[in-house]
Amino acid sequence: MILVSTTIAISIPTLRVVNLQRKSINARLKATTALANLGERIVAENSWDNLTSHKMAEYEADIPAQLGLKEPQLSVKLIQKENDPTERQVRIRLSWENPYGESVDPLLLSLWFHREGSSNE
Repeated sequence: MILVSTTIAISIPTLRVVNLQRKSINARLKATTALANLGERIVAENSWDNLTSHKMAEYEADIPAQLGLKEPQLSVKLIQKENDPTERQVRIRLSWENPYGESVDPLLLSLWFHREGSSNE
């Protein structure tokens, strides 16, 4: 009886930790998939000519509520480098809290848009 009680006393906290780790892995997988889908959507819906910061802000409002993550924060920024006016970058950053209430390492995705006919061929 003592052996069974000891085994149960050790098993329950271990199973709880395993369950929380599983939830963390599932959340990261869901977030990674959502970020990849958002990147594909941005590329499909936009071209060099219609990329604006205002349009990128619209994407920020769409995604976080759909993910089911704890405290999700999505940032979609359009970056135009002054030294190269023929390319633009869209930086997507997604962060959230894990089941322990700690901030996780954010997911980052960069998309590059090049003006047509701007290659150095």
